[in-house]
Amino acid sequence: MFSIERLALIVDDSKTQCLVLSKLLEEENYTVIVANDGASGVQKYIKHKPDLVLMDINMPIMNGFEAARQIKNLSGTNDLAPLIFITSMNTDQAYIDSVDSGGDGILVRPFSPAVFKAKIKSIQRISNLYQQVKSLQQEQQQDAELAEKMMSEVIESRNYALDRVQVIKKPATIFSGDIQLTALCPNGDIHVLLGDFTGHGLRSSIGAIPVTETFRAMTKKGFSVIDIIAQLNKQLNQLLPADLFFAAGIVCISEHEKSAYIFNAGLPDGYLFNNKGKIKKQFESTHPPLGILPDLLPDAKVELINIDLSDHVVFISDGIIEARNEQGELFGVERFEHAATEGIAENNLVSNVEQYLATFCRGVPQEDDISLVAAPCNNWLKKVVSNRASIPEEIYQEEFNDKSIPAWSWQLKLSGKLLKNVNPIPMIMNQINDIEGAGEHWHSLYTILTELFVNSLDHGVLGLSSSLKQSAEGFSQFFHEKAHRLEKLDSGYVMISLKYFPFTGGGRMEINIKDSGKGFDIKQVMQKNQSKSMDSGALSGRGIELVKQLCDSLTFVEDGTSVIANFVWQINQ
Repeated sequence: MFSIERLALIVDDSKTQCLVLSKLLEEENYTVIVANDGASGVQKYIKHKPDLVLMDINMPIMNGFEAARQIKNLSGTNDLAPLIFITSMNTDQAYIDSVDSGGDGILVRPFSPAVFKAKIKSIQRISNLYQQVKSLQQEQQQDAELAEKMMSEVIESRNYALDRVQVIKKPATIFSGDIQLTALCPNGDIHVLLGDFTGHGLRSSIGAIPVTETFRAMTKKGFSVIDIIAQLNKQLNQLLPADLFFAAGIVCISEHEKSAYIFNAGLPDGYLFNNKGKIKKQFESTHPPLGILPDLLPDAKVELINIDLSDHVVFISDGIIEARNEQGELFGVERFEHAATEGIAENNLVSNVEQYLATFCRGVPQEDDISLVAAPCNNWLKKVVSNRASIPEEIYQEEFNDKSIPAWSWQLKLSGKLLKNVNPIPMIMNQINDIEGAGEHWHSLYTILTELFVNSLDHGVLGLSSSLKQSAEGFSQFFHEKAHRLEKLDSGYVMISLKYFPFTGGGRMEINIKDSGKGFDIKQVMQKNQSKSMDSGALSGRGIELVKQLCDSLTFVEDGTSVIANFVWQINQ
């Protein structure tokens, strides 16, 4: 077994003592360098970075205590060698001063070679343990940085519209307990989530990946805000320890409805700002943070608001308003609102809030993760048109006739209370994806199915009048009345039937949705919807007009209780 050669620094003004100590250290396989006063001892320590320092106390120019302090200050906690004082002062004060100046041990003359060597071995054993701990800490730091990078890739790099959603993310440690998520719904709506796990650091980030995957998967399948929140709550309640929970704010921005659906569970107030920076509305927390309860509260519901397309929805974590300055004062809500108002008006929200925070905190260590997410309310929708025009007439006439036999058909009927508890559209889209595979054209089909199903449920089964949706207040009243009628619903049905007709390079989906409602005057309603479509400010009638744009044909039959839509697509090769 071979021994590792180490470097020792002896600082002593006695040449005799230096020779004696050098001989003893060489027998322990040390290479020795010598300094004869404290000042030169400090310089040689900096130059050679020894593994061990033996320091006399009483020396010219600079004594041992001062030299030790300078060595410790220069080294900090990095590459710090053990330091032993060699002295003839066998007093309590000498021991106290040795410890206060950073010494790791003291040897009082006279001592035998055996005692000296035992002391060196003891100190070196401690030093070896320190180096092992330091090495492990460095490995942990590298592992943590790698893990955080991988988590960021999973969480942030797959966010939708990274160039349009403004984000502040300043973790208090390597790992952040805050997450910001964005995802596109099949119908062109946008889902944005800001979440804040209890505390910060690695422990607080353990739920980030399952939350991310659930949020994205459910958004992609077309689930609503309340469905996503309910699933996240159930998932986190099973996953997280009892003292860890997840404050979250989520918004669905529906540009074609000119509406936003908000749910705030434990975050500070969210905001709706206009493009001048004025606060139009605040969204208070209406539910405990997710993961505390096994199920959402019975009265949990989203807040529906009317939006202008120039508005911005903003959520923040409590790390912003609880940031402290040197006097212990909180940044607070008022300062944030001032910074945000000014920032939005000047089109630099993120940089303005960050600047205000930096000026206020002035380098005070950050106590919690700091996060902000801001989403604009416009330019999310892509122009939608039917693919009919791109299909050659001979293919259209050959493939689309009444005698065609569908490749497959599918039917679902929901009755009574199931209409309240089941959203059939994600279920239908799952079936289609399982049979035909994924495709961009299914986004348009999702929109068609959603609009037609909601129309049948709202106006057919529930008998709600679209005349309520003539103002922002009426829009909210409409959804309040819908929730009330759904709660009492125990009869009625909606039946959805699909027939799929493939052709070379594309296909046709025939959709038939029938409800148990009383029907309506088809001609009169369609004329009203057509006139509303010319009014860009109209709050109702937009859904059916959108479906008409997407479909090759749209026909209401059986006094309006049944609708038949043909969606045609061609896949560009």
